[in-house]
Amino acid sequence: MRHSYPTPHTPYPIRSAFTLIELLVVIAIIAILIGLLLPAVQKVRESAARMSCQNNMKQLGLGLHNYSSANGYFPPGALRAPNTGAVTAFYQKFGVTRNGVRHSWSVFVLPYMEQDNVYRMYNFNEDWAAAANDAVRATPMKMWNCPSTPGGMKTFTRSVSIPTGAGGGTRTITIASGDYAPNNGYDTALETAGLVDVCPNRNGVLDVNVSLSIPEIRDGTSNCLLLSEDAGRPDKWQAGVMTATNGQLDGGWADHDNEYITHGFNAAGTTNPGPCHTNCTNNNEVYSFHNGGANHVFGDGSVRFIRSSMDIRQFVKLLTFAGQEVVTVD
Repeated sequence: MRHSYPTPHTPYPIRSAFTLIELLVVIAIIAILIGLLLPAVQKVRESAARMSCQNNMKQLGLGLHNYSSANGYFPPGALRAPNTGAVTAFYQKFGVTRNGVRHSWSVFVLPYMEQDNVYRMYNFNEDWAAAANDAVRATPMKMWNCPSTPGGMKTFTRSVSIPTGAGGGTRTITIASGDYAPNNGYDTALETAGLVDVCPNRNGVLDVNVSLSIPEIRDGTSNCLLLSEDAGRPDKWQAGVMTATNGQLDGGWADHDNEYITHGFNAAGTTNPGPCHTNCTNNNEVYSFHNGGANHVFGDGSVRFIRSSMDIRQFVKLLTFAGQEVVTVD
């Protein structure tokens, strides 16, 4: 008789698991990989934002040229009618017949930027800060804002005194931000300090109460700036650090005061005159949130990136329209 014997018991296999040390090593590797990836992602994002910023400026350059083609001249960097006396034909050609009113370059190019509806709301015989222009002045305009600017498009308030010729009084108004403006000259203190060469004509193309035609730009349109970045306003920025919230309130896209001249600052952006022309302060200077320089619209409509390392002696030659200089941006 055969006997059946029970099958020997097979023990369950022992399951392996991560030890604490192995887990910490894996976490450390993941952290290192993320640390390597983040700068690359940020670089790609900034590259895309910079290209978008350049496109905005290209559209503004086209708007200025379309305005010039239609009217025979560029708009002024700011229009400021005299507070008293006759309002001459120069102001009347811009639709202004009233004393004291002030307007930004931006409002003149609105119809050439597919913003006819906003343009029709604007009253050129009222000051930019008057109640009649409240709705337009507070309208955020994507094309006037660089996507690299922290916080994006902003609206802010400030107190403004209206000239007596335009009705007088003081108002607290709401303003939409803008990152681009005419850089239309340089401070004579730069010449006194020996930082730049003496030039008989320090004025730029989009100057205050000036409307130049293309033939009048004697240095050539490809050698003169129309617009530059002065980003970050209404906040005040110095050398990459925001030093005051709402500390630089002259940067509204429709503000007649958003135009500026180059003063030149020290590297910290605290004193002038100095050799720094770009990215040291946005206190009426060229300022961007791009590494190493800023974007500019030239008189020929091109957009070029000028490095902050360019000697200020050369940089200011790009601001003037009749200095008879030739400058290579590269």
